Amino acid sequence: MIMFLAKLKAFQDVLIAIILGTIMLVANADFFFSHFRLYKIYVVLRHALLKDVVGSATLGLVCLAVHGLWPEASAPWVALHLTALAAWALCGIQANPMVSVGLWAGGKNQMTKAQLLLRILAQAAGSVIAFAAFGLYYSFRFPGEGPFGHFLGIGSACSAAVTFAGSVAHIRVIDAQTASRLAKMA
Repeated sequence: MIMFLAKLKAFQDVLIAIILGTIMLVANADFFFSHFRLYKIYVVLRHALLKDVVGSATLGLVCLAVHGLWPEASAPWVALHLTALAAWALCGIQANPMVSVGLWAGGKNQMTKAQLLLRILAQAAGSVIAFAAFGLYYSFRFPGEGPFGHFLGIGSACSAAVTFAGSVAHIRVIDAQTASRLAKMA
């Protein structure tokens, strides 16, 4: 391991430190959150937050792997936002902060601000792991080229807006269906 690390470039060393540091933060989240008022909320959401980290990292790595196969692709971030919306609608996994903010903004009694903050932190941790791992892979496959040139742009902003609007609309439909079922029962 030491010989492997000794042969890396400085950028690659930083990426490995980011990956290992983020994994360490996720693994020791109990210790870090135990000093804050959020700890009780964290304890209740612990398993859901771990699903968010794993889901966000997995979804990010899948979209980035596809981008690695076709580096000239111009919209991997668009795919990441839209697949996150589909993953939430089909499996209930919140793998993108836009989905979580959409649920918070559009739903009644879906989550508090503290729960939203914890979910966004978990999703950010998963995304950081995925992006750093992809950056490390890309630095070996295409030395001298930056891996994230296609990620920021108007397409990314539009897909984030569509993800937010889609999650708000979907949760409002679910809330309306639940309310109508409850009205029929009463």
